[in-house]
Amino acid sequence: MPPKQSHKSQIIKKLLAFRDEIASRTRQEKYRVLKYETIEAIANVMPKNLDELAKIKGIGEKKLGQYGKLILKVIFGDEFEEQEVKEEAGKKRPVLSVSAFLNYINEILEDKCQNIYIQGEVSGLSQHQSGVYFVLKDGKDESVLNCYMSPGVLYSLGIVLEDGMQVKVSGAPNIWKPKGKFSLVVYTLELIGEGSLKKAYELLKKKLEKEGLFIRKRPIPEFIRRVGIITSRTGAVIHDFRQNLASLGFYIYLYDTRVEGEKAAGEIRQAIKWFNNRLSNLDVLVIIRGGGSLEDLQAFNNELVGREIFASRIPTVCGIGHERDVPIASLVADQMTSTPTAAALLINNSWQRLENELSLRQNEILHAFEKMIYTQNLTLEKITEKLMNYLNQIMAKYNNLIMRFKQGWQTTESKIKVAEKRYKDLAWLIGQVFADLLFKTKDRIEASGRYLDGVSPERNLKLGYSIVRKKDGRVIKNVNDIALGEKLITKLYKGEFKSQVKDIKS
Repeated sequence: MPPKQSHKSQIIKKLLAFRDEIASRTRQEKYRVLKYETIEAIANVMPKNLDELAKIKGIGEKKLGQYGKLILKVIFGDEFEEQEVKEEAGKKRPVLSVSAFLNYINEILEDKCQNIYIQGEVSGLSQHQSGVYFVLKDGKDESVLNCYMSPGVLYSLGIVLEDGMQVKVSGAPNIWKPKGKFSLVVYTLELIGEGSLKKAYELLKKKLEKEGLFIRKRPIPEFIRRVGIITSRTGAVIHDFRQNLASLGFYIYLYDTRVEGEKAAGEIRQAIKWFNNRLSNLDVLVIIRGGGSLEDLQAFNNELVGREIFASRIPTVCGIGHERDVPIASLVADQMTSTPTAAALLINNSWQRLENELSLRQNEILHAFEKMIYTQNLTLEKITEKLMNYLNQIMAKYNNLIMRFKQGWQTTESKIKVAEKRYKDLAWLIGQVFADLLFKTKDRIEASGRYLDGVSPERNLKLGYSIVRKKDGRVIKNVNDIALGEKLITKLYKGEFKSQVKDIKS
């Protein structure tokens, strides 16, 4: 009888969680552990034993040996173990092939040794295309453990591994069937001890320095507004950073990541990629955390994190607390600061030039207004003078015509009528010219008036600007023009007030 839909959904969720945990632990793609179609088929069939499970498409002999009993345990829980005990009790002791027996042993070893860490010294390190082979030695009694690490796991570590380093590893104990050789398939590796961490730091620093990753330093932009932050949401670091940011209208985008532990490096890399893909218009990307030992700062002495910072299209600032060795992430970044607080102050300083030059620009604007008003006044005077000259010329010609009418013409009736008509025509023409000239002059005066209104200091006084003058009325444009104790007059849009100089900053 097929399972109910709700029960089927629960089984699929459990199997997906099982698959994701195995994939994360073994550093392989999820579909290589179990495809979704296979998981769906398992939930539909609900196999009760390994024989039924083996018939499902996607479960080969290898997967059956690796994950068979674990899958049944995920489906049936404690019921599977009880059923297995009953079946074993009712059966004769089985006879297994060597291959089946080794599969059985490897399955037991992997199941029983989950979440166990082994500490020792790396020895006999040998790197090949197929992976990394080394021996883990116990410093007390010279016990050894053969280890293998896949290329993918080695790459994900982001460290340079050498003989003599003290490490902590976890993985799956395994007997390699072709040789019957016991070894540990390493899934995670962490450096331990100041000496190993220092040695790995120096090796990585030398490697990246040789490649030129510390040379490129892009300028941090002026007038920063949009800031991406990579750090932990909890703790004092983000609080201190935000407390030290000036009130300049910043837009802050936080990506919450671990900053310590084996997952920290991966999350920091993911955060850098996320900002570059989703918010590439940021002005600056800031990576911060408090101080700590070399062990605490392993995520920031990681090769992959350093390369991700170098690949970032967004200028990057690292504010990572350190006492002695500067973290690799800070060396690669475009700008490094010793603390998160210093990183906040660096962002504030991007506005420093504007703050320093604000009073100078204000004086330049006032001077420009004064110059424009003076220029427009001169222009208006010239226009008025030309207009008066033109009107005087017209009146002179008019008077001359009248005089000619009186002196040179005979006052016969017909000539008088002709003269009167011509006089009227001329008077009308003069009136039209005069009216047209007046209208044009009026338009030019009104246009000049509108322009003067637009550039008037009074308009800017309405916007909150002020004009500071000495007692004699001179406008102050430079602090060098005033002295301590001097009394000044400040004009606002409405009214003015007097003040006395107590302090001068240049």
